[in-house]
Amino acid sequence: MTQFETHKQYKLIAKAIQVLEQHAGSFATEHTQIEPKLAMLAKQLHTSPHHLQRTFTEWAGISPKQFFHCLQKDHARKLISSGKSMLHTSLALGLSSSSKLHHLMLKFEALTPGEIKNEGLNQVFTIGHAPSPFGEVFVCLTAKGINSLEFETAELTYLRWKAEITGLYPKANLVESSSKTEALVEQIFHPASLQTGDLNLHLRGTPFQLLVWQALIHLPIGQLASYQQIATSIGKPSASRAVGSAIAKNPVAFLIPCHRVIQATGELGQYRWQNERKKALHLWEQGLISTTINAA
Repeated sequence: MTQFETHKQYKLIAKAIQVLEQHAGSFATEHTQIEPKLAMLAKQLHTSPHHLQRTFTEWAGISPKQFFHCLQKDHARKLISSGKSMLHTSLALGLSSSSKLHHLMLKFEALTPGEIKNEGLNQVFTIGHAPSPFGEVFVCLTAKGINSLEFETAELTYLRWKAEITGLYPKANLVESSSKTEALVEQIFHPASLQTGDLNLHLRGTPFQLLVWQALIHLPIGQLASYQQIATSIGKPSASRAVGSAIAKNPVAFLIPCHRVIQATGELGQYRWQNERKKALHLWEQGLISTTINAA
């Protein structure tokens, strides 16, 4: 399946999540069997149950029944309380070893003060956009790695994102390359590639922000952590609000998995690239976990 095809499927998934959130009570209480729930949801989306079931299975790798389960609000609460060390272990996932986790090998490097001060002088930034399983993404690359990766939203268009990159690095030479960005996005979101991927990040941030982003990278797929847990993991247990602010400034979606950080109550909370996308990311990762377990 191509990224364009999964991009089209994501639109249906996002609408399904919206409907389920808006009608959570009726879906939970009016029907106890998965078949009526699926039919009810399909009717809301103006599609057939068969098409909806096939789309979920192809896009997420899990059944509609698992889909409903993944969207239950208490599911997040169960995950966050399932293990004592959620940042550094995969045992709570029921896998035999952490090597079986679907994960990224990321090399993390910060921009130097000199590079920030020079505003990108004599540097070439390769930019572009490409479809992903979660909609259009915008990518900025330096010679040292990925500098920015953001999802398109109603507020964040490609032109606005490009203007923000220009504002941060006014003296850089921006070169648009569809071939490079599309190939990178294919690597980032392709399950087989991710297991052995080796990607570099070249980030701009304060020392505290960089510390928080590094902690996020250690969150295994499918594991969730609260802002308080992230603060504790970096040795600053009283800085949960500052952690929240740093997470809100995360410049690299998905690879720095801020979507895995939730509220202490177990609620998923807000997401700067749309709340439905955050839920979709959780759904997709649950599908990857199921696939990994079944293949083990």
